[in-house]
Amino acid sequence: MFQGLARYVSAVNDATVRGMVYPRRSLVLVSGVPGAGKSTLLRRLFGLRENEERTVLTAEGVRVIDSLQSRYRLGPLLGRIPYPLWRWVVHVLHLVRVAAALRGGPVVLHECGTRTPVRVLLALLCRLRRYEMHVVMIDATPQEARHGQDARGRRVTERSHRAHSRRWRRLRAATRRRPAAFAPGVRSLLALDRRRAQELAWIRFGPCADIRGPLYTARESPPGELELVMSDT
Repeated sequence: MFQGLARYVSAVNDATVRGMVYPRRSLVLVSGVPGAGKSTLLRRLFGLRENEERTVLTAEGVRVIDSLQSRYRLGPLLGRIPYPLWRWVVHVLHLVRVAAALRGGPVVLHECGTRTPVRVLLALLCRLRRYEMHVVMIDATPQEARHGQDARGRRVTERSHRAHSRRWRRLRAATRRRPAAFAPGVRSLLALDRRRAQELAWIRFGPCADIRGPLYTARESPPGELELVMSDT
């Protein structure tokens, strides 16, 4: 099941991509630096309000996990302590909640992806739980990310912003040459700039046992009549 990459999909210049269809036993990791547009994408596609304290379970059975859920859940207990001192607790709880969510149904995860140990740990969890790991990278410039942080009213420190941006540039360059550089066993990688991310209409999950690859490009079609088109990239 985890015999390397099946294909690499870069949809930045592909006007046919309207949505993505993944196998149901998948973890889809939505990655990007703070302010890139990850939370905006999850809010638009899955109805997140960004004030939840627990994992969101959609009507279609998709579990959607944002690190803010962990922060808001811990806030009443630790809110009087400066956040930098308990940020690590949020990260730990975030990963614990991911492990708990991998129970057979699809999972969509908000995660920067700029920390190698976290990427490797997520890949290991997927292997242990027999999940496929798929990645959506929202590629924003440092200036775009700063504007995004200002728009959401949550700005990271200049030092953190530079560190995330530096690691992201290295990761993006590495995945252009070898998508497996993101994490071991990643089955597919979809790279979008901010404009194309805003045009992504949906992410869906369904049985794919009769189709040869793990990731499909789906053109917009009436509900219940999805046309699955194998990507040729």
